[in-house]
Amino acid sequence: MRRCLAWCLALLLATAWAAEPAPKPVITAVEINSPAPARSIGAALTTGNDGTVWLSWVEPGRNGLNTLRCSTFDSSTRKWRPARTIATGTDVAANAMDFPQLALDAHGGAVAIWSDGRGGALYSESPDGVQWNDRLPWTGESAQVEMCSLAPLADGRVLAVWLDGREVAKGGATRLYARIVGATGPDVLVDTSVCDCCPPALTAFPDGSALVAYRGRTAGEIRDIRVARFGGRSWDEPQPLSRDDWTIKGCPVNGPRLTSDGGRVAVTWFTGADQDPRVLASYSSEAGQRFLAPLRMDDDKPAGQPDTQLLRDGTMLVSWVGANGDFWLRRISPSFSAGAAVQIGSGAGRLQGSPRLAVARQYTGGNSAALLIAAYTPADANIGVRTVLITVPEGDFLVAENDCGCAPTPEQLLGFGLRGTITDSLPSPGTLRVRHQELPGVLAAGTREFKVAPEVLAAAQPGRQFLGRVQRRDGEWWLFDLRLLAIPSP
Repeated sequence: MRRCLAWCLALLLATAWAAEPAPKPVITAVEINSPAPARSIGAALTTGNDGTVWLSWVEPGRNGLNTLRCSTFDSSTRKWRPARTIATGTDVAANAMDFPQLALDAHGGAVAIWSDGRGGALYSESPDGVQWNDRLPWTGESAQVEMCSLAPLADGRVLAVWLDGREVAKGGATRLYARIVGATGPDVLVDTSVCDCCPPALTAFPDGSALVAYRGRTAGEIRDIRVARFGGRSWDEPQPLSRDDWTIKGCPVNGPRLTSDGGRVAVTWFTGADQDPRVLASYSSEAGQRFLAPLRMDDDKPAGQPDTQLLRDGTMLVSWVGANGDFWLRRISPSFSAGAAVQIGSGAGRLQGSPRLAVARQYTGGNSAALLIAAYTPADANIGVRTVLITVPEGDFLVAENDCGCAPTPEQLLGFGLRGTITDSLPSPGTLRVRHQELPGVLAAGTREFKVAPEVLAAAQPGRQFLGRVQRRDGEWWLFDLRLLAIPSP
């Protein structure tokens, strides 16, 4: 009898253990050696056309002789390469909020723009990111330039936006201006009244357009986030992103952040409306034409300074500075639901400035993990810029959330989804002509020829509707992952 009871108890324990759900995957963060020395400031991250992450910062020197430097991240060794100098001089400002910006074009060239510490801005270009040309004044029209943002356009040009105070001395408001780097012609006015010290954010799309997000300012001191679209040659009228109705007489020094993948856009911002400080995040699948109702990211009245990145499967990662100056990250699933908040950089302490995120390695399907880089500057000025490597086990998250084994294949993470109809005309071998709907930010609606693999061409049936994916490869658009839709019943 005793032996039977023992056996039953063991069976019950084993059954309970087997029924226990598998542990949820965990986002991990590990500090990696920073290429920036002690007392460095103004960390900024950007990603090149080849996926390489670049970090830039300013090293304060004696008698105001500061140095702007940069380094690239080697994802194979998970280490930063030796630092390079972009510019040195008393005209390189060291500022925790108005820090230099770096952009990489599609041809391996680079552009850097920074504040000169006297109200103006300077920029320099490099053909390879190693040798930098002489610095030049950013604009000849204004001596009150701050908070610049850069984005490389699909045609190889680099677009810049900035806060401009040329009208302030006349009793006017700070404005938002834009121009193409190196182009002749006047600065282009985007908005006549914006918050005077909240940095704007800029992202570009494959169709040559771009989107800027920034904090506007009304006559009644409402300082909510607005967006404006650049069509490749001109700017559309600014539109509100979210009507938070935050009324504040002083500038909160808390700008929005946005990023894109194809026509998909992720955006995050801080608001103090209704005496309730919070970080919000939203998403658009239409290149910013419409956004979802925002999700709240924080749990405890944060300081703000958010940033965001997108993974290819539609996942958003949002970071922010908490109420105590600590650094947090939250994952938003492709179904737009928020996971648990994760503290980044154990023992990071209070931060200064605005921490930044960049994707070092995309999720590639299966049980692979995405890698992100975070860069921040502790409030202790003697420490300098620190960097953290964040691992997001994306495939495990999909299985844990959906329990369906339906994580996308590596091919299904490439390019952009497209719906269309195969036309009756089959052109030259290796290509397929289709009529398709608009893919916002990527392709306008119309009829196009796409390069296809032989098996795709063999499966194509004229007149059939399909779902597929498109990607630009070596200057040509390819159609792949073709799935014919069922023929409607008569």
